Parts: sequence; C-alpha cells; structure tokens
Amino acid sequence: MAKKKNAKEARENKKKELLAKHAESRRQQMEMNQQKQQAAQRPAPSERDVADDGMPTLEEQLKRVPRNVQSFPPVRLTEHPRAKSKDIRFDEFTLEVTALSPLHLGSGRADVNVDAEVVHDRAGLPYFPGKRLKGLICESALEVLEMSELAGLNLFTEREMEELFQHGIQSDTQLTIPNLHLASEEAARQMEEDWLYLEERYIDLVSAQDVLSLYTSLRYQTMIDRETGTAAETSLRNIRVVDEGLVFCGTVRLKGGTRKKLTILALALRNLSQAGMKRNRGFGRISCAMLQHGKDIRSVLVDEALKGGRA
Repeated sequence: MAKKKNAKEARENKKKELLAKHAESRRQQMEMNQQKQQAAQRPAPSERDVADDGMPTLEEQLKRVPRNVQSFPPVRLTEHPRAKSKDIRFDEFTLEVTALSPLHLGSGRADVNVDAEVVHDRAGLPYFPGKRLKGLICESALEVLEMSELAGLNLFTEREMEELFQHGIQSDTQLTIPNLHLASEEAARQMEEDWLYLEERYIDLVSAQDVLSLYTSLRYQTMIDRETGTAAETSLRNIRVVDEGLVFCGTVRLKGGTRKKLTILALALRNLSQAGMKRNRGFGRISCAMLQHGKDIRSVLVDEALKGGRA
C-alpha cells in the first residue's frame, strides 16, 4: 500500500511540475509576442542585408542576422571545443542545426488560421525533416565541388560525392540522416511523452497548437497594388515560422564511412547556410555543427581538406 501511495504521489507531483512548466512557458511566450509585435513595426531587412557571399566566419554570420531579429536577444552560436584529428570516428556524429533567423520548414498544409504551416509532430513540437535536410546537404556538396574546381582545389571528386549520396551509383556507403528534434533522441522522446500526457489529461488547458505556439510565431505579408500603392484586397497571407535561436539535433550515421566521405559532409555542412522558404526576406539562416563527444569535428576536417586540397 505504501508503494502505491508513493507512486501516486510521484505522479501527482509530476503533473504539478509539468503544469507549472507549461504556465511559465506561456508567460514567456506572451512576453516574446509583445516584443515581436514591437519589432514588426520596424523596417524589414533588405536583400543586401542578408545576401550571402560564400563561406562566412562565425562573426560574420552573427553580424548578418537580419535587423528585425537583432531586436531580440542575439542568437549565440555555441563554440564547441575542437576534437583531435586522431580521435575522429567515421561511423556517426551528432548534427546540430541552429536557426539564425526565423525558419519556415513548410508542411504543405494550411487551415483557416494559417496559410502555410510548419512541420511538427503529434505533440505540436516542430522538427527538421531528415529527408529534406539530406537533399540540402547534397546540393551544398555539389556547390562545394563546383567552387573547388573553379578555385583549382582538389577537395573531392564527383564520383566520391555520388557514392556518398548513392546518386546513380551502388556503393557500400549508407548515409542515414534522421529527423532532427529540439533535444537529443532520448530527451526528445521524453519531451513528446510529457506534452502528450498533458494534452490527453488536460484537454481544455493544453493542446498541440499551444505547444507549437511556444516555439513558433506567425508572420503576415500582403501584396501592394501598383496602381494605388496600397495593399491589394484579399491579399493578406500569413505563414508560421520556427523562432530564431532554436537548435535541432540528431545522430547522423555513416555505414561504411571513410575519412574522405566524412570530410565531404563537413565541407557541405560548412557551406550550407540557408533552408526553408522566404530566404530573400531574411528567413532561413542556419548554422550546422558536427560533434563527437561534444567536440567539434567539422572545423578540423574542413581545415585539413583546405590545407591538403591544392591541385
């Protein structure tokens, strides 16, 4: 009986703790919405403000966060300690994608309230689709290949890239990129379970839409009538965006991996700086980190490739 009583008390304490967290998150979200409404009245950034000129440094990335984003507490990229070259493994690594500006990862869905929704799980938590990310990394690798050829560098070959992504070539390499979530794999499952529990237990208090609103915001836009210079009728649209500063992470696995193939991924992720829609409006700025045991392997591999890549 005592064990049952203790277990019941533990469940009740957990409920109270989760509700307290939800209430605090709602309060913080309301404050953030007020800040965003104030910032929305300021001029939007021009395309020149957010134009990309290649491979920016960490300082340049922070400087080029759109002006309306700089109205909020600045996004600070975590500077992880560098790994030692001899300790790097070729089978897997943790991939972190940080949103440096609002990010629209479209779901292809819409409803009466939102014209363009973002992808999210059943609990309302946004995520970065792995299949979409793999396509972006492949495109980025092709860009690096083209740039390296123009610069007279011998970083990697087209065949090596095709073997990595298995484009028209059967190889022993198998690259697996999962959906990236707002926490580590185990923590993300626990987070989803906690929110689902609250949504099922307190239907009138918590919903998936409430959870989604904690990590996203709505942005409105309209068309200008060229004749009148005013907003065109019935042209008001809105899209949901993931808030800047959020970090998505997951474990990338590379079966049959080699140092060369891991280096191709490092170069592609170093070059990858945008994702999602509305990039010409300042949305979609991202930064990607490759980690093993919490240490940065991307910069190590990139530096080695650039030093030894002279043709």
